[in-house]
Amino acid sequence: MTSLAKKIAVVTGASRGIGKAIALELADAGARIACVATRAENAAEIVSEIQQKGGEAIAVGCRVEIGAEVTNAFSRIATELGAVDILVNNAGVTHPQATLDMTEENWDLHMNVNAKSIFLCSQAAARQMKAHGGGCIVNIGSILGRNAFPATLGYCASKAAVDHMTRVMAIEWARYRIRVNCIASGYIRTDLIDRLAEEGKLAIKDLEKRTPQRRLGSGADIAKAVRYVASDDAGFMTGEVMVIDGGWTAFGYY
Repeated sequence: MTSLAKKIAVVTGASRGIGKAIALELADAGARIACVATRAENAAEIVSEIQQKGGEAIAVGCRVEIGAEVTNAFSRIATELGAVDILVNNAGVTHPQATLDMTEENWDLHMNVNAKSIFLCSQAAARQMKAHGGGCIVNIGSILGRNAFPATLGYCASKAAVDHMTRVMAIEWARYRIRVNCIASGYIRTDLIDRLAEEGKLAIKDLEKRTPQRRLGSGADIAKAVRYVASDDAGFMTGEVMVIDGGWTAFGYY
């Protein structure tokens, strides 16, 4: 498997779900991990799990949509671990709401957490990467950045923004040896998906039936793709949106 030995990797939204799987995968590859969560104590479990397996990790509390907190978090990471080599922008939210009923607060929540945070964290990481010769940024997007779905205006808009932010950053920062790519995730079985199912906002069996592989993805499916994209094996890959969705997008209709 691809080695990321001694690389400094930052994973936002690392306390659970896809982010937790990514943090574990990168640690398994030898990276030293900064596990970022809204509150540091939320990341304590994943940090402990990495350390028990012989890896190195720290928990960092940061609301990634607030610039001052992002600046402080990346300063601390540089002090405690070293300059950032890899950033995985995974933090995100989804709160489905019919567009006619959608509140301004709902819109702002999606755009701030799903899009603004990527600008802030990527800028902070890229400044460190530029100073020490390069690095890699992986944004976790969604197939809903390109495929419309009812009652998800804020989520779809924010994830479409992620796709294009990826491309703009990639072409601007290539001269600094910074690669920027996006993984557009399909439906992944996480506690978030389970919560939405419990609330009656989606049906897992319907999603499985609609997916050509007849299953939802796992956190490991995304994490292994991140490991590849973050590695030197993908050294000529930048500005790309890689779809990992079990064939959902290729199928073409609901």
